Amino acid sequence: MPKPRRREADGAAAVDRALQALLAFREGDRSLTLGEISRRTGLYKSTLLRLLASLERQRFVVRLADGRYSLGPTLFRLGALYEQALDLRSAADPILRALAAETGESASVYVRERDRRLCLMRVDSRQNVRDHITVGALLPTDRGAAGRVLLRYEDGPGPDRGAELLAASIGERDPELAAVAAPLFDRAGQLVGALCVAGTATRLADATLIARIRAAVLARACELTAMLGGPAELFDSR
Repeated sequence: MPKPRRREADGAAAVDRALQALLAFREGDRSLTLGEISRRTGLYKSTLLRLLASLERQRFVVRLADGRYSLGPTLFRLGALYEQALDLRSAADPILRALAAETGESASVYVRERDRRLCLMRVDSRQNVRDHITVGALLPTDRGAAGRVLLRYEDGPGPDRGAELLAASIGERDPELAAVAAPLFDRAGQLVGALCVAGTATRLADATLIARIRAAVLARACELTAMLGGPAELFDSR
């Protein structure tokens, strides 16, 4: 029994090291030398040569004529497959459910529909008094937190970071309603929608609740943006 366990551990370690080699590539790197990969990973060159040979056979990396390594076409193919398999609806569903449970208020995803915003998805709160928005409803973009997010980031994220990405509104679309929203970005850095929590203006006037909602919306927008391959680091509030 001990020997099979060691072989399994060795196999897992080899995979981990191979992934380390791939993750040595950073934004802007066109190619890396064996020495550069070794320095970035802390792995011996002899170990890397074996790992890179395996990765090269599966086209995860390509060895260039000058001996340098670049990322290979298999990664592009897998990325394309991931993008095809993951759409906003499937990614957002568990996020919306978690957000509604965390905040006790209704959670929605809005997308731009010409000069208006469309409620693409929604999980209603269990509050007796709440806003009644149905999936497919078209609302103005010039009023409400989600509308302001869709307008503000239609050309990309800009310089905003952390809590600066949030928009809040009280009584803009309806005097009885309030909301907090954050943008969602894809892997190209393009705006794909707005994540929003909405409730009554009375409840959201509570400082403790609104602080919790702001933190939850920011965290879940970060999570969903990461799932879409977008720049999740923008949401870091530190």
